[in-house]
Amino acid sequence: MGDDLIEFIDGQPFYDALKNAVEIRWSGILRAVKDSEQVGVVVMRDGHIAWAVSNVQTEKFGSFLERIGMVPKEKLDEVIKKYRSLGKSKKLGALLEEAGLISHATLRECLKAHVRAALFSLMQDPGISLEARHGEMIIDASLVFLLSEVLPDSEDEGPGASSDDETSSEEDSGPDDRKSNAPRALTALSAMPGYQYSFVAEMSGVIHALHVGDSVQVDAASIVHQILEWLSIACRNSPEIKMGRVRFTFLDCDEGSIYIRMIDDDNRSFLVVACDRNARMGVVMHKISETAETIGKETEQN
Repeated sequence: MGDDLIEFIDGQPFYDALKNAVEIRWSGILRAVKDSEQVGVVVMRDGHIAWAVSNVQTEKFGSFLERIGMVPKEKLDEVIKKYRSLGKSKKLGALLEEAGLISHATLRECLKAHVRAALFSLMQDPGISLEARHGEMIIDASLVFLLSEVLPDSEDEGPGASSDDETSSEEDSGPDDRKSNAPRALTALSAMPGYQYSFVAEMSGVIHALHVGDSVQVDAASIVHQILEWLSIACRNSPEIKMGRVRFTFLDCDEGSIYIRMIDDDNRSFLVVACDRNARMGVVMHKISETAETIGKETEQN
């Protein structure tokens, strides 16, 4: 990578610089700077994002995995101790995999969620710019992301990405598109009295399927992040009260109820169903339990 291309990154607004780095297939470290102080870092390999961290983030990756219930604290402490004893020469995620505490697929989704949170926090401050620096880091080629994966609203899908409509993010689709592409079992939930909407999402925040009832307006992209905050608290607290992993939870409100059902063994994907006060709780919970497995399989196939 020639230094003459650094001008497309250095001093540019954060998001513009990031898109330019993707376009020129940048490899190295991007320092997020505000008022001459470093406030974050983005690591890239050939235009793909391998890691990002922001000073705004209040927890490290290991703590994040513990909080969402992916790795028990005592096991995490053991792996972190080994990680430090190796002089950080091996990635924490790789050590967690070796210990059998997390699958590679789940590790990738959790890493994507952590990177996305860092990038979003950096994008919120217009005073932050990027500075490009050459540098080598240990990078697992299977744990790098397109810009569109970690910033779903991005129009730039990165090097080698397809431009077909099938590869566009669910968050770019309108409600009618999501309704027509929803799994049949998800659509079937709409027959329940009081039904408003339902969707399937991952702990990373990516929405895979959405169905919206007639005359209902839903900003699913916004709702899913609120759901994740609530769900992460439940996942963190359930082991502490000796109840194991969260499988099903609901919130009863003045205007209706929201139900959440984990739909895979790794607690990676979940189903959300929202109903108004006309719904009957017993009917909804029974219907969700009855169809959750089918919805999960149909979503994977779509």
